[in-house]
Amino acid sequence: MNQKPIIEITVNENAVIHFELWPEIAPIACASVMRLAEKRIFDGRAIERLEPGFVLQPLFFDGVDPQIDIMIKPEFKTNPENAKITFHRGIVAMAGDPENSSGSQYYITLAASERLNGNFTVIGKVIDGWDEIERLEHVEVEEAIEPQSGFVYHRPIKTEMITKVRLIK
Repeated sequence: MNQKPIIEITVNENAVIHFELWPEIAPIACASVMRLAEKRIFDGRAIERLEPGFVLQPLFFDGVDPQIDIMIKPEFKTNPENAKITFHRGIVAMAGDPENSSGSQYYITLAASERLNGNFTVIGKVIDGWDEIERLEHVEVEEAIEPQSGFVYHRPIKTEMITKVRLIK
């Protein structure tokens, strides 16, 4: 039995969330996330986007850090098994658009979301750390506007820090 790679996210130095990766349906995106975790690129970054009842997205901004400004081909387009995944609470996927997927900006779904089905590269699912996810779902957020695109989103008012992200093999 092959064990799936696990990503461990430490929030605010003490709470932990684990998600398993599914490289069999998203090899490029999973390899990118694993590489960035091994290089510790995700460490010490604030959670940038939190949409209660929708998604928790640690990284959100493009064009601010060349280490994370990585675009890859959307694997939901090239792998039918990926496109079949139904987005429910705890699915982990890559941000992007119909033409490109981010190679660094993953998000965790906080509820089922039919509009995401077949439109984003799924890389895995949360396997534990639900207490921390539920805590984050209830932090106070404020509306913000992404300056280049005008996209309206929500972010935590009080900084919620991703202390470290590690690959557990």
